[in-house]
Amino acid sequence: MRTGWRRLPWVHIGTTAGAIAAIGGVIFTGVATYYSAKVGSDQLQQSREDAERKERSQAEQVSFYVGGEGIAEDVHIVNRSPDPIYHPGVFFWTQVIDTRKHASAYLRYYGAEGNGDLGPCSELVFKRVDIRAASPPVQKHLIQGRAEVLGLRFTDRAGKRWYRTPKSLSQESGDSYNRRSPIHSLPLGYAVGRPEVRNLKACGESES
Repeated sequence: MRTGWRRLPWVHIGTTAGAIAAIGGVIFTGVATYYSAKVGSDQLQQSREDAERKERSQAEQVSFYVGGEGIAEDVHIVNRSPDPIYHPGVFFWTQVIDTRKHASAYLRYYGAEGNGDLGPCSELVFKRVDIRAASPPVQKHLIQGRAEVLGLRFTDRAGKRWYRTPKSLSQESGDSYNRRSPIHSLPLGYAVGRPEVRNLKACGESES
């Protein structure tokens, strides 16, 4: 008398089990491949982000502000990085009141170059008293308001050009750098005195 277990179709069961195992292996391989590709993609993205951060690291430590000791409202270009920046230029405007013309107000735009490079942990200071909206005979009739910086351009240690505004920092190619910089595209004020170079008390943090 044959028992029940001997009548089971073991060949078919074995074939089915093998097929299931094969399918499981394919699924496992697919899942492993997916996660391997995802890890590789994440690592590539992380490498790109690290490279971008490294590329921007110096530029992010270059800034500008308007202010100073007491009631001074000088224009400052600040380099808090451990490396120099090259050919810094700032573009700003101020409202000017002409007391001879019923106190009429108008805007005056200025482009101020640093006349060279700015060393590490230092700043350029354009004194307000040196910002001239007109020639000396006319200057006495003008009252000039607080300056407002529109943009700062400079070249970093790697020779890359940057343009910073109060809200953004962008890298520029040669053509777009010159085209987008308003220093050469709008009417400017008459003169800005030679800036003063000062050493900073601390480095590593942005002023803006």
